[in-house]
Amino acid sequence: MESRSKDTQFVKRALLLAGLVLIIVYFNQVIKAAKAVYDIVLPLILGFVIAYVVNILMRFLERHYFPKAEKPWIDKTRRPVCLLLSYVLILLILAAVITLVLPKVVDTIRALSAVLPEYWERISQWVEEHKDQWSFVSEWVDKDALSWDSITESIRSSAPQSISGILTSSLNVITGLTSGLFDLVVGLAFSAYLLSSKERLLTQAKKLQKAFMKPSTAARLNTVLTAANESFTSFITGQCTEAVILGALCILGMLIFGFPYATSIGIFVGVTSLIPVLGAYLGAAVGVLLIFQADPAKALLFIVFIIVLQQLEGNLIYPKVMGTSIGLPGLWVFAAVIIGGGLGGIVGMLFGVPVAATIYRLVRTAANERSKAQAARST
Repeated sequence: MESRSKDTQFVKRALLLAGLVLIIVYFNQVIKAAKAVYDIVLPLILGFVIAYVVNILMRFLERHYFPKAEKPWIDKTRRPVCLLLSYVLILLILAAVITLVLPKVVDTIRALSAVLPEYWERISQWVEEHKDQWSFVSEWVDKDALSWDSITESIRSSAPQSISGILTSSLNVITGLTSGLFDLVVGLAFSAYLLSSKERLLTQAKKLQKAFMKPSTAARLNTVLTAANESFTSFITGQCTEAVILGALCILGMLIFGFPYATSIGIFVGVTSLIPVLGAYLGAAVGVLLIFQADPAKALLFIVFIIVLQQLEGNLIYPKVMGTSIGLPGLWVFAAVIIGGGLGGIVGMLFGVPVAATIYRLVRTAANERSKAQAARST
């Protein structure tokens, strides 16, 4: 019996070693196959992510959907009504942001396109008037090259060579948008299915665990999954809270300093702050664009204001809010953002905090259990 067990372990290790060797030898083919599989399952992954986020809001609505009612029809309608309300609320928030910000951005771009030649001529005149004061400028500045007519002519002459590239890029963009829209629709449908039958799916997962896993292995896996679920749920909740705080502070500060478009820009900055790193700069860029069209001087002041606000948010508010939400000390939140960004860029910054919170919870639980066991043995 013992020899048979050793033979089985030997076969498993040999198969594992053979698999690793094949992966190393055919690495490029393995990467291509993995990418093909990823492209196929991407809508399902997207649906799972959407379902996970929407589930947080849906559970909140279910807790407040006639909680003390005892009528059967209320219990039957709780899930579909709360699920529909969750999707509707999220779509309304997105629609409100687009409605408030997008028209002003379009109007600003139109206004800037009308006054841009005049601004450029003023800049070229200023450079021409002051180029004698800057020795290095006088060597390479050409007044004719700075004129708007010469720029227009240069663009017109290079346009034919760029048409092919523009058409190719446009085709790629359209193809990408079509593929992305298809993945989004499939993902939404899959997320709705997951949320509508999540209890049944969890029951099936537990049956699979019981059938194919040892009780100790299943218990350890469930401990890790529970800690990860709590950390990621708290992270998403805290991130939304942080966005609301940042948006409110931005609106309040802009109203105090008399910046135009305070409500629109503040809402947009709050929403884009959900995107790590790039979101803050995207919101600030749109704000500068809107304010510049109305008052260029205030646009410069807004840049200073948003830099101060981002420093305040990144070094004080964010670690405090996220640490309170996920139970991770502010120092470790800051460290998780830095390390995650260094290892995985934007994705690393996005997942660094909840992953660190999961590890922190597991290590803390294990340390407490060991301390209790050592105390029990000592007594």
